[in-house]
Amino acid sequence: MPDANTYWDRHVSASNLPGDEALTPEAWPDEIAFYLTPEQEFAHREMGPLPSRRIVEIGCGVGVHAIYLAREGAWVAAVDTSLQRLNVLREVAAKMGLSGQVHAVCSRAENLPFREGALDAAYTKASLIHTDLSVALAECRRVLRPGGRGVFCEPTASNPFARLYRRFCAPAEWRTITRYFSRAEEKTVAEVFGNLRFGNFYLFGFLAFYWQFGKRRLKRFKRWLGILHALDRALFAMCPPLRRLAWFRVYVVEKR
Repeated sequence: MPDANTYWDRHVSASNLPGDEALTPEAWPDEIAFYLTPEQEFAHREMGPLPSRRIVEIGCGVGVHAIYLAREGAWVAAVDTSLQRLNVLREVAAKMGLSGQVHAVCSRAENLPFREGALDAAYTKASLIHTDLSVALAECRRVLRPGGRGVFCEPTASNPFARLYRRFCAPAEWRTITRYFSRAEEKTVAEVFGNLRFGNFYLFGFLAFYWQFGKRRLKRFKRWLGILHALDRALFAMCPPLRRLAWFRVYVVEKR
């Protein structure tokens, strides 16, 4: 897979899209409000109580979520390969008084600079799709303590609305720097950890994200996401095969 760093270094925004502004302390409340969606609520429950937890976030970007975890009491190793993005994170964390809890680390997921068993949890949001998956997962497993959890929120290849967006609207670079999750990638996760369970999120719910990444309207985003997420949950319950069309899956594993 081509190196994605050139793209990330050019676009140091929370959205990962061209033309958007870099994160600031003033913008952080709106950014985290957009970020804290149903799959994130699920992910946080699976990570357990955040205070005093030692968490590595792989592919942290400009650090919207890393700062949230720190404000909730966690010690966060925020890992990314883009120095430009990490510099934004350092600056924002310092201005918010969180330098002691958020530690920006420039590293690839395939070679994490932490000792074996050092961390309580590993988290990703649309990051493993840019890695050599089996190597990155092995590193996640290595740095987790026994009983530590990996919680990986990753987009799939199967949602029909997402596929249309990626083909016609997304930045062209995304086609060469990503490998969206399919059954093969899920099998790899299970093989590395020896266990796997997951939650499914967004069939029609994908459409609500227009109000985040198209026209940015937080109230409309939350309203439409609430409606469409409820519809998706009902459809997934009534017709389980539709779960294969989820846009995001949250994969939960444990080091045993």
